[in-house]
Amino acid sequence: MNNHIIVNLTKCRLYYFEDNKVINEYTVGIGREVTPTPAGNYQILEKLVFEKPEIIDFDFGSRRMVLSSDKTCLHGSWNGPVEGLVSGGCVRMYNQDIEELFAKVSVGTTVIMLEE
Repeated sequence: MNNHIIVNLTKCRLYYFEDNKVINEYTVGIGREVTPTPAGNYQILEKLVFEKPEIIDFDFGSRRMVLSSDKTCLHGSWNGPVEGLVSGGCVRMYNQDIEELFAKVSVGTTVIMLEE
């Protein structure tokens, strides 16, 4: 099966594809102007699950997918904000959205970050 993810950085949208058909579309937050999310082609290297901590120092939400980039990952958020230019360079998603996507993708899945 040809599964992949495309993140449209201009529209702040993430698209999940199976067999070249869009299966899901999500609203995402991306890097602020001073810490932009880098365009490029990446792969998922690692998938991590987190329990909600009592004190939230770093908000990776309930799931994090580490990419083959030293500057970004896909992760959830316990507290938001999620939409627009809100992160330090990562792609931030609502927890329910990252949990749904997390279950569908595997290590090695291609992630393409595009600027239109």
